[in-house]
Parts: sequence; C-alpha cells; structure tokens
Amino acid sequence: MRMSRWMVSACATGLMAASPPRVAQAQTSSQTSSQTLPQTAPAEAVTVTGQSFPGIAAQQAPVGAALDQVQPTATISQRFIADNVPATSNYDDIIRLTVSAMDIDPNGPGLQQDFGQSIRGMQYTQFSVLFDGVQVPGSPSNLSPQPAAYFVAHDLGTITVNRGPGPASTVGSATFGGDTEIHSRDPSATAQVNPYATFGSFGTKLYGIQADTGTFGGLLSGGRLSLDIQRNESRGALTGTSDERRNLFAKYIQPIGAHTTLTAAVNLDNAVTDTPYGTPLSLIDAFGRNFSLNDDPRSQAYGPYNRDAYTTDFEYLKLEHDFGHGLVVSDQPYTTAFYHRGVQSSDTSLSTPNLTTTATKTYYLNDTPTVLNDDVPGAAYKNDYRAWGNILRLSQDTRWGQARAGFWFESEDNTLYKANVVLTRDQLQYTTARTASPFQYLYFDRLTTAQPYAEFAWHPLPRLTVTAGVKYSSVTRFLDGPLVRTVKGPATDHATYNKPLPSLDVNYRINSGLSVYAQAAKGFLTPPLNVFYAKIVNTVQPSTTENYQIGTVYQHGWLSADADLYDIQYQNYIASTVIGTNTLYTNQGGATFKGVELEATAQVGAGFALYANGSLNDARYHQGAQIAQAPRRTAVAGVLFDRKGALLATDRVDASFLIKDVGPQWGTDAGFVNKYPIKSYDTADLALHYLLPVSAARHLDLGVQVSNLFNNTSLIGYAGAAAGNGAALYWVNGGRGIFFSVASTL
Repeated sequence: MRMSRWMVSACATGLMAASPPRVAQAQTSSQTSSQTLPQTAPAEAVTVTGQSFPGIAAQQAPVGAALDQVQPTATISQRFIADNVPATSNYDDIIRLTVSAMDIDPNGPGLQQDFGQSIRGMQYTQFSVLFDGVQVPGSPSNLSPQPAAYFVAHDLGTITVNRGPGPASTVGSATFGGDTEIHSRDPSATAQVNPYATFGSFGTKLYGIQADTGTFGGLLSGGRLSLDIQRNESRGALTGTSDERRNLFAKYIQPIGAHTTLTAAVNLDNAVTDTPYGTPLSLIDAFGRNFSLNDDPRSQAYGPYNRDAYTTDFEYLKLEHDFGHGLVVSDQPYTTAFYHRGVQSSDTSLSTPNLTTTATKTYYLNDTPTVLNDDVPGAAYKNDYRAWGNILRLSQDTRWGQARAGFWFESEDNTLYKANVVLTRDQLQYTTARTASPFQYLYFDRLTTAQPYAEFAWHPLPRLTVTAGVKYSSVTRFLDGPLVRTVKGPATDHATYNKPLPSLDVNYRINSGLSVYAQAAKGFLTPPLNVFYAKIVNTVQPSTTENYQIGTVYQHGWLSADADLYDIQYQNYIASTVIGTNTLYTNQGGATFKGVELEATAQVGAGFALYANGSLNDARYHQGAQIAQAPRRTAVAGVLFDRKGALLATDRVDASFLIKDVGPQWGTDAGFVNKYPIKSYDTADLALHYLLPVSAARHLDLGVQVSNLFNNTSLIGYAGAAAGNGAALYWVNGGRGIFFSVASTL
C-alpha cells in the first residue's frame, strides 16, 4: 500500500510532531514506571521520567519531545510499548516509529537479530545504545550494538532517541550521530504476580511471568524487587528460519537511609536462530517473496547450516548519594558479555557449487585427503567478548546553575575464530592444500575507552539555560593473532585515538508551553578493527562530526508539536581499496547530513488523537553520491484511541492505527557510485488493547497487534552480494503478522 498523498503532504507541512517525554539529561538515568490506569479526561500536567509536560495531547502521544531538551529528541512511552507493539519486538522495531528512523525487519517483529537500521542516514554502527545508562556492547570490530540479543520488550520502560551527540556528559563509544537510551521498568511498590502470553503468526508462542515483591519492611525497608522470566519461539516470516529464546530480567532498588539509593539489575538471555542472509531476485521470483532458506540437507540454503546461538549477560550496580547542599554523586560499575557460536554456509544464494573432488581438486579434512561428493561448504565460528566498566558522575548545584563532571571507563576483550568446514561431514575443517590454514580469522583484540567530561548548565536568566562542556575521548585498539583475513602469518598491531569533544547547548523557555533550543557539538567514531588487517602501515584517523541543530517544542492543551533543522558535517570517511592480497583503508573526504524534522499529536476529543511525524533528509558524500541506506524521507501518520470507562466503569480501551512511510534510498555507495535502488514503501500497523476488570483488584489484559496490515512485501533493503556470482541480495518486507496477547494484571 502507498501512503496517501494527504499523509505525505501533512508530514511535509508540519501537521506532525510528537508528545513530550523525556529529555536526555545525562545526569539522570532513571525513569518513572506507570503503575496506574491512565486517565483520558482533561488532566493536570503529566510527569514522564522526571519531566513535566502540560496538556492532554502530550499524555496520549506515543512519541514526543520535552520542553527542556537541548537537541532533537523522541521518547516512546512505556504505555505505548506495552499496548501497541507485539511482545516479540526488539528495540529497533519500536524506534522505527520515530522521525528520520528506518529499520529492516524482514522476518517479523523481533523474530531475528537486527538486520540494519539508520537514523538520518547514520547507520547503527554510528550511534550508541545505552540501557539504564550503560552502553550495550557491540562487536568490538565495528562497534555494532546488539541490544536485541539482551533485552525483551516486556521489561522496557521508555526508549529515548537522541538525534545528536548530546551534552558532554553523554558517554558512549559512538557519539557520532546520537544515541538511543533504553530504560528498564522499575519494580512495583505493590506485591503482585502477573503471567502473560502472546500467540500468533509464523508459529509464534511467547510465555512469561513477572513477579514483584512490593515494598519491603524491616531490615530492607523501602526495598523493591522485580523478576521477569520469558520464553518465546517462532519460525519467522521467511522460509527455513527459526527463533527460540529464553530471557530473565531482575531489578532491585534499595533505599539506604534518607539520601542513598542502591540499584542492581541483571539480564540473562539465550537465543538460537536459523538466520537468513538476504535473497537474490532470481530465487525470489522462483520461490516467492518470503523465500530465504530451505529444508534440503544437500543445499547451502538449508536452515540448520545457517544457525547462530547467542548467550548474553548484562549486570550493573548503581549507588547514588545526595550529600546535601546540592551535591549528588553516583557510581555505576557493570559488566556485560556476548558469546556467539554458529555455522554459516558459503552461499545461501545457491550461486556457488558444493564441494566435489576432481582430478584437479583435492580436499583435506584435518590434513587428510578426502573424497568429497556434492558436500556443503561453510564456516564455523566463535565470537566471545566481555566488557568491564564504570561510570562515575557528580553534580553540584550553585547559585548560577549546575556543574557536572564524570568519568567513564570500559575495557572489552574479544576472541574470534572462523574456520572453513564441511557442513555435511560433521563440520570437519577443510583446506585445498595440506599446508594451508582452514582459518579465515583467528585472533584476540582489546578495546579500551576512557572518557572524562565536565560541563556547566548556566542560568543567566530564569528561562534561559546555556550548557557548555567538553568530553575527552581516548580509545585504544589492540590486535594479536596468528591470522586475520588478508594477512598471511602473525599479526600484531595497536593504535590509540584521542579527541576532545566540546559541546554548547542552549534552551530558552519562551512561556510555560513553548521553548526553543540550539546545539553545536562534535561527535567521534573509532575506526573499525579491520583497519589493522592490511600489511600496509595503518594511518587511518577516526571519523568525526560537527553537529549544528535548532528546534522548538510546543505543548499546550490539545496540541503537542516540535520541529527542528539539522546540519551535520562528517569528516574522515573511511574507505577500503583492495591491493593484491591486501586491503588498504584510508580516510577519503567527508559527507553532509542535513534535513528538517516535524512531529505533532492533536487531541480531537472522545478519546481520539491524531499523530504524525515526518522528515526530509539529505545524506551525501562531498563527491556527490548519496549515502547508502539513507532514505530521502520518512513519515508516520495515524489515529490513536484511549478511553477509560469505554464499556464498563473501570475498563480501558487503547487502540492505534499507524502507517510508516520510508522514502527511496540506494543499496550501496561503493567508490562513491550509487547502485541498487530501493523504492519507497509503506507499512501499516494496527493495535487494539482492552483492559477488562475481573475483580476489585485484578484485570484481564487482552490485546491484538497486526503488523504490516496490508501485507506489503516490497523490497526494503540491500543485503550484500552473493558469494558466487556477485548478484545483489535483498531483504523483503515481512508479510502480515497477527499476534494475540493475554495477561493478568492488578
């Protein structure tokens, strides 16, 4: 379905904007969990994550901005996540509704790991993802975060997307184009046990139970504990794929005296998936829009030959103390880990033949010559990394404003091997010469980051806040291993990258419902590990951005709206060139990102509201080519309904119908030449939620969510080139999915 012209026109002219959640003030990292039924009657100011938002439009909006923000910000509310998003969803499925965001999700909502996302054309390796203030680890090689391997939607509070580097107190490895802050739910003050389940399309089954102790008395007076256990499985929208996952999340909050709070959280996750890798048009035409893998054990597209197993853990402690006289100190030690085991065939596009011994071709399995006959080639790999870190923050109120300082340190160790194996021979390693190595990769690397910062939020006038600060980022990469892809023999290398990152943010509150803001800040991105792969001396410098943004936020009564303009100058683009058997990485010029973004929610009465957002985005290299996977526009438009007492005195009906439009883009930009155009496409989502009272203290929570309502199966992304013939691989929009949910709640 194409989005109708009035929707696109509305997005381009500003009928759109969003409601007001939380601004990303780096000194705060907790949010308020809503435990009570929301009212739809005209209300007093609504509080979300510590911020105050006047007006009922702000209360109902699924996504919004805050009056005191200093950069373009969008926060998705906990209620919207719980009521309008399938329980299987990952964070990237949720943030795609924000302005300028795109997500590739061909297998159904949350039914695989991330396949790619962008915000303003910045790729997911170019912005950090934080969970309760802690950076979610990404592959050390390219800093790609993997939050979908850690957290489930049921445990999320709010999600805030900051489209900018933020003030100096914003920590992260990729303070390049912004960051995404995920906040977990706080434990309830009321003791309760709430089972829940979701069933639906693609064989999806999800079961879980959440238990809250309520507030303790006695020795642990004031303490609260929440525990959530979940299991889900699905075969996915694409053929031959599957996903099975188990997750445990626990969070404990303990006041210590009147001025100290201890928070502890742990998240454990295990997932096993048969993973798609994109499909050429020839196979799409031959076998259907949803073809990906098959059930033939002699085929390289066989599902179990493309299997990944992920085990992750994520733990932190946070101690916060108010010393009085305006001085607050918090310290947050943490550890995170990602363990990945898997196998992958050589070419799921079926353009590479299987292995067969001939007069001129001999194969060695564990150094022994072996006759192969139509055997399936592939690779087995292991990737284990663990990070240890600490975040120290201090803030001091003064008569002129608030001074803030802090220090973030993290060290992440990673081991990786990837070896050629014969998948039809119990994954035995193979070579084509007795003295050759079966390994494509075999190494250890370490990534160490130190970021001290200092900033001051000055109030020269009662309604004016000027925040100036600087962060110093120092990143060291170290590589040691007998083999990496383009190096024959031992490889050892290291480099340290240092960069001061100043920022200046201004917010002026014109009146109680209108503010304007401006930001000028520098961003920084560490070069990927593969700059060390070549024998040629590494001289690659980090990529940086200079971000300039202005915007306004309006919130009053029935209308909540915001708009912004941005201009981002990208320096030191890293490009690669193959020279013989080596790959040379160099800095080649820069790029410019610029655009306009608009959002709005309008309350129209009787529980109904209209919501829309839209952007016009231009991301191109200075050489003229457009940046790949950077849509020229995005838009969302739809209707919301939220009403208490709709059928019964204490029930509630919550519904939404939203259409997401993603504009045209290019698949690649290699050599500053655009190839593989992806046309614009629309996806419509429908959700209906009913909270039915079954006793004085308990409700039955019934819901249905329909993703891709009109079953649009357009091409939505470029997935790379086939290993055999170099044909383009594509992602196809996952077909319609219908998911039914039921839960017992207080």
